[in-house]
Amino acid sequence: MTRLNKTSKLSFYSARRLKGDANKIAEATGYSPVHVRYSITGHRSINNAIADEAFRISRRRMKTTEKLVNA
Repeated sequence: MTRLNKTSKLSFYSARRLKGDANKIAEATGYSPVHVRYSITGHRSINNAIADEAFRISRRRMKTTEKLVNA
């Protein structure tokens, strides 16, 4: 089984992002919501804990573009 690196996990999450996700990730990881937002947007380097949690909460979601096409 191949494991995804941090960049791949962030790319996967970015295609499935929803409003309020940064707060959920912050609660689960113990980081502040601002730090999580900066990490996700690329202003700060992302660490494994944030990347793993972002991937975990978004792995069963459809892509945002797929939602628009199916609507």
